[in-house]
Formats: sequence, structure tokens, C-alpha cells
Amino acid sequence: MVSTTERQPQDDPGAGEGRRRSSGGRRRKPPPRRRTTPGDVVRGVVRFVGEILLTAGLLMLFYAGYEVYGSQWETDREQQGLAQGLEDAWAVTDERGPDSEPLPGSADSRLYIPSLDLDWVVVNGTTQDDIRYSPGHYTEYPSSPGQAGNYAVAAHRTPGLFWDVDLLDNGDVLVLEDGENFYTYEVFREETVLPTDVWVIEPDPFDDVEGAGETDPERAIITLTTCAPKLNNTHRLIVWGELVETTPKAEGMPESIAHMAPQAAAASE
Repeated sequence: MVSTTERQPQDDPGAGEGRRRSSGGRRRKPPPRRRTTPGDVVRGVVRFVGEILLTAGLLMLFYAGYEVYGSQWETDREQQGLAQGLEDAWAVTDERGPDSEPLPGSADSRLYIPSLDLDWVVVNGTTQDDIRYSPGHYTEYPSSPGQAGNYAVAAHRTPGLFWDVDLLDNGDVLVLEDGENFYTYEVFREETVLPTDVWVIEPDPFDDVEGAGETDPERAIITLTTCAPKLNNTHRLIVWGELVETTPKAEGMPESIAHMAPQAAAASE
């Protein structure tokens, strides 16, 4: 006879150990969540604001680039239309009398700066609308190309207009063209002044006697005015030239601007 005690199965120590491993082992707890501190909030806000400022800065940079360089294309296009209008006006010289007031925004002359290889049609008037795409002739005092007095011209300090006027030196020439002649002026002075220094466009700005020469100036001067420094308007850069030669158009363009003639420009391209 087999005893009941002998029939009871012996416990397997290995099986018990396996059960202890599967059921009694500890689970690894997930790492505790990091609490948000005031420093985290500040860093997040700073990062967000920085990204906004960076985006805004890039947009402003692109806009400034267009304002400085992209507008040159518009200037060139407008100048083509003004040039045609000027030629038409010169072809019909008897429509307006010699004492007629200049029409604001109308083409008045052509200005050449050969050392910069630039030329423009100059319009009458110096309002923002007048000089948006071209130099403008001051009409505060009566003046005409090549005549005694001060033919003063203003333009924006942008590429395609008076951007590089500061590169002019004494002895460089400026040429004005009207319906009959080319007038060559020689630069003799450059100065930076305040916007309130309106004496620079007087008929004879270098006459020491106040008011003298305003009604009967003795010499023919050209004055260029623009903002200074570049991309700012706190001051005005002024360049003066004095008439040294008059060339009738029947004799052709002066030698100083012969390379800027339409046929010469087309041949060089």
C-alpha cells in the first residue's frame, strides 16, 4: 500500500522560482513628469518672440531691397515715357509762350552726368509726386537751362537717380539739354547742409549781400540736391556747377556725352 503522503507530488523548486519571477517581480516605474517652471515659460516666450522678429526682419529686408533696387525698374520705365513727351514738346515750340509758367510734372530738360554714365528727363516741380521717378526742377525762382540764375534740381537718393552723386568731384561736368542747345557745367563745390538751408537754390547762393542777385543774377549755375546720408533724410547733399560751354544741337552732342548718344549706346551693347 502506498501512503497518501508518498502520492503527493514534490514541489519543483525551479518552477516556484519561475512563478516568483513572473508574478512577484517589480515593474519599472515611468520617470516622473518634469514640472514646468517659470524659466521654461520665459524661454518659450523668448523663442517665440525671436522667431517672429526674425521673420519680420527678413520681410523688412526684402521690402528695403525692393525700395532701393526694385524701384529702379519703375524709374527706367517712367523715364522712357517722359523722354518721348520731352521730344514731342521740343518739336512743338510755339504752343506755349516764353513767359508761360511751367506745368508741374511736365518734362522740362534732360540732365546728363557722364562720369556716372547716367541721364534723366527733368520734370518741373519737386513734390513727392513730381520726383517719384525723375529729378525735379525747383520752380521757386525763374530759371532756365544755360541762362543766368540757378537751375536747381532735386532727386531721391535711390539707385537710378541721385544715389551716387556723392562721387562727383570738382571739375566733373554736368550737361543740360533743352530744345536748342547742350549746356556744359563744371562742378566747383559740394556741401552737406540742413533741410532748412534753402539758400542753396537761390539765384546766386554765393552772393554775400542778402537778396542781391535774386532779380538779376550774373552767372549761370546748376544745383543738385538730394538726401544725405544714403537711406536717410536728416541732411541734404548739395552739388554746384557753373556754366562753361554752350553747344548748339546742330553741332551734335558735346564730346563729354558723345558716348551716351542713343546710337553709341546701341553700338556698345
